[in-house]
Amino acid sequence: MDWKLSTNIGQKIVDLIYQTSGYHAIVCDTTGTIIADSAHARIGIKHRGSQEILTTNCTYVEITADEEIATSGKIKEGYNAGIEIQGQIIGTFGIAGKLDIVRPVAKVAVGMVEMMIRDEELKEVIRNQVQLLSNSVEQAASAVQETAASAEEVASISQVIAQEAQDGENQLKSTTLILDLIHKVAKQTNLLGLNAAIEASRAGEQGRGFSVVAGEVRKLAEESNRSATEIRNILQLFQTIIQKIVDNSLRNSAITQEQAKANQEIAQMIDGVFQVSENLKSLSENI
Repeated sequence: MDWKLSTNIGQKIVDLIYQTSGYHAIVCDTTGTIIADSAHARIGIKHRGSQEILTTNCTYVEITADEEIATSGKIKEGYNAGIEIQGQIIGTFGIAGKLDIVRPVAKVAVGMVEMMIRDEELKEVIRNQVQLLSNSVEQAASAVQETAASAEEVASISQVIAQEAQDGENQLKSTTLILDLIHKVAKQTNLLGLNAAIEASRAGEQGRGFSVVAGEVRKLAEESNRSATEIRNILQLFQTIIQKIVDNSLRNSAITQEQAKANQEIAQMIDGVFQVSENLKSLSENI
């Protein structure tokens, strides 16, 4: 999967960090260019620490207080870390402040960015799977509408319906695998939030803002897990209806004397699938 760091995600993170901790932060892309800035002052500028991470084997860069003094404040004390997903560095996160305080904040923030990117990419896959399911339903419905009176045509169309329903069921299986991944991401994000809470307690009075960040991390995990659960429930209903379509289509092919009744049942089931499909599409657009 081609992981991408969006400006939207980057800005959400740096704004959250600044609002909860009071420390300014930035996010850079794979060229070392600042794409998100809590101070909204340096977007578009190349960042030296970020470029060092992206062009060397180091995973983080620390700027000490002595280095800040030596450069007359041209560079600020702080911490920069690479944002890595599946071995691929897709950008960097930087935060200015006393190293002992901002170092753990940066580590949690990087984890949050990685989890948000994974979550968004997986949700996009879900949206694509939902569209494929909707296409299968529409094709099956078209086949029902074109049903002719002869037994041969009924049998042929029933086979088409069965195949389209089977294709939909296969898409459901793929979608379920993606949902499992979202659940795993949610669990990992929740663990990240717990680690953040521990770091906040260690930081004492200076970690109050950090504890708010930890709460936001856990909230992110809960929202992802809830969305995945809701989609899974609808998909289970979808799968039940599709299986009924397959069964009725096969029966329709074998029992020509009941072709009219079987077609009517299939048409009613298609209407039900349409309704579930619309609900699923609506939910997928909101995740």
